[in-house]
Amino acid sequence: MSTGSLHDRLQRLRRLDQLESSILGQPSAEPSLKARLERLVEVATHRERRMAPAALALEELVQGMRVENERGEFFLTETDVHLEVRHGDVPLSRFRTLDPGTVGILTAEPALARFDLSQAVFLDTETTGLAGGAGTAAFLVGLGFVEGERFRVRQYFMRDYHEEPALLHALAEDLGRFRQLVTFNGKMFDLPLLDARYRLNRVRFPLAEVPHFDLLHPARRLWRARLESCRLQALEVELLGLLRVGDLPGEQIPQVYFDYVRRRDARALARVFEHNRQDIVSLAALAVLACQWVEEGRAEDPRDVYSLARVLERARLYERSDAEYRRALALDPGPLRGAALMRLAARARRTGEHAIAAALWEEAAESGELLALRELAVHHEHRRREPGAALEAVDRALRWLEGAGSEVPRARRFATDFAKRRSRLIGKLQRGAPSTSPRRAGTPRAPA
Repeated sequence: MSTGSLHDRLQRLRRLDQLESSILGQPSAEPSLKARLERLVEVATHRERRMAPAALALEELVQGMRVENERGEFFLTETDVHLEVRHGDVPLSRFRTLDPGTVGILTAEPALARFDLSQAVFLDTETTGLAGGAGTAAFLVGLGFVEGERFRVRQYFMRDYHEEPALLHALAEDLGRFRQLVTFNGKMFDLPLLDARYRLNRVRFPLAEVPHFDLLHPARRLWRARLESCRLQALEVELLGLLRVGDLPGEQIPQVYFDYVRRRDARALARVFEHNRQDIVSLAALAVLACQWVEEGRAEDPRDVYSLARVLERARLYERSDAEYRRALALDPGPLRGAALMRLAARARRTGEHAIAAALWEEAAESGELLALRELAVHHEHRRREPGAALEAVDRALRWLEGAGSEVPRARRFATDFAKRRSRLIGKLQRGAPSTSPRRAGTPRAPA
């Protein structure tokens, strides 16, 4: 160690001792080690307080007002945008032109068959924990809704835990005028959480029984085949063309609120309000976009086209779904080619077009669909009464399994199934008789 560095360290210790003496005064006697440590901690705390910037009140950073009701007081803020303003690539004015039946197609839920997004409330919460549970509270609840020619966002905030009853009371009054609800993963998180908080306050949650459109699951059905993530902010980037700048990550939000309650410094909290506001507006824009994809067939990537076909098939719109499957095949969907052929074959079998189904299964088998070979074996054995052709399909499947090995999910189960089928078919061929006598009309076919 050099003499200069040692000298500098001694000087810093002397300055710290002088600072300690100026703050705490000279001790009357030689202090104990415990007392000495306590004095040093007090000095450090004093220096930290002196260096920390002054706290900024919430009202200085977030435009809003204190609201008082019979249950107490809370903080309320409201912003709005004109419906003609585009949020990314989506104009919110499309609320007015969407068919109310589209949400029912997206979800395949009869209860949502007449769901009007322009009359719904969009809800998102910021909470004291991301895992839920009895100890988790929603300290910020945001609502979005159409009012006239504007889309309004109203945010209810409790500045401390004792303001929760007032917040829930005002929120219930506002929610009472809506009969339809839109969330993103609200069925699993936001609604159970709010319902629990209302129960703890001995009040019934006002939206417990209304039709609820949770966009998360339709979004996954529409876009998961192409996108790595279907989180709200990932969809913003990929589908709306939006990239948030300076946004606060969701996992940091609970700690920001805890820090605010302890220190009353709203600097970081203002970013939570903006995060929540953007979540609500993006939720509305993505709901519009999802409906547009269904109504207009806007999908262009073959993976998206295939996903749209699945959504339409799930809603029993078979003619439209068949058309989208064929469009996906024309666009060369790559790994999804076999799956699209299998869906078309299943549809052909249901409508009694067995020859078409067999041709589609043959094409799917050439694309690597193992189940297509099973369907071909069943078709030749039980429909065409051709055990030789069925055995050929089974042998192709066994050779394919032998080459693929453990790469095939449930390979052992498939191998066992095909081996049993092969033994049965060989027995039929050795007996030199048709696999089954011709069935009379109305006689049920034995299971494959």
